[in-house]
Amino acid sequence: MRNPTDRLCGLFVVLFALMLFFHLIPTQVEAVSYGAIRPKTVPQILAATLALAGTALMLRPADGSDLRAVPWGRSALNVAILSAGLWLTARFGFVLVAPPLALVLMLLMGERRPLWLALGVAAMPLLIWFAVSVLLGRPLP
Repeated sequence: MRNPTDRLCGLFVVLFALMLFFHLIPTQVEAVSYGAIRPKTVPQILAATLALAGTALMLRPADGSDLRAVPWGRSALNVAILSAGLWLTARFGFVLVAPPLALVLMLLMGERRPLWLALGVAAMPLLIWFAVSVLLGRPLP
């Protein structure tokens, strides 16, 4: 039998994406008269992507998985590190926090190849900064 948990998770993701697309993004993203891309465009694309992924999970759930085999401690550590990263970003700014946060998360996931570590620590934060600050014209914290 297919895993009913996947179907429920997929339904939750679809409902969350619909709430983002139709309520949260329109009410929380302000319209501006500058910039090449409207500020709500990227969040709406991401919400639509979430809805498609949730629908795919509902329609084609994975075969049953053993939840006891899931490394809950490692997941909790990821959540704790991400929470600390959000707090540090709000306090010290994206430019200072993003590279070391990316390094810690990549090492925690087991990545040890120097090229991938360098790309994750230097190139990805730079790409995010460029997309948000330069292309979208929005300040990062």
